[in-house]
Amino acid sequence: MIPDGASRPAGAAAGRAVVNTFVNTAGMGVQQASFSVDLEQIPRLIAKYEEAIGELRGVSRKARQLENIGAPGEDEVSKNLARSLGKMAGDGDGNLAWVVTKCIERLQNQIDQLKAAQSGYRTADENATPTQV
Repeated sequence: MIPDGASRPAGAAAGRAVVNTFVNTAGMGVQQASFSVDLEQIPRLIAKYEEAIGELRGVSRKARQLENIGAPGEDEVSKNLARSLGKMAGDGDGNLAWVVTKCIERLQNQIDQLKAAQSGYRTADENATPTQV
């Protein structure tokens, strides 16, 4: 706990960390948003984000496999289907592997923010000097 008169990281309410993120507003664009987290819950939230990153890496591996999927037949329609599916699964802007990579980056950014907030709060708490009342 930070004593009266001591400083706390910018944007942090008592015992809370602020995380900035972006929200896709269902076709209306992307908007910046933020939320606060109970500092005592940060390790659990980081673990959940890391778990999500692990799952997304699995999706990324599957997308890479789809990128090189073979055609189910030798006809032109089958070959075109395989090429189209491979392209949609790839790294091109808006394609599956690209989206998964961006999600991983966003989650990692939030993990980094949470760790920084936690560290800043601890540093402020440790550097605070008790005041007499």
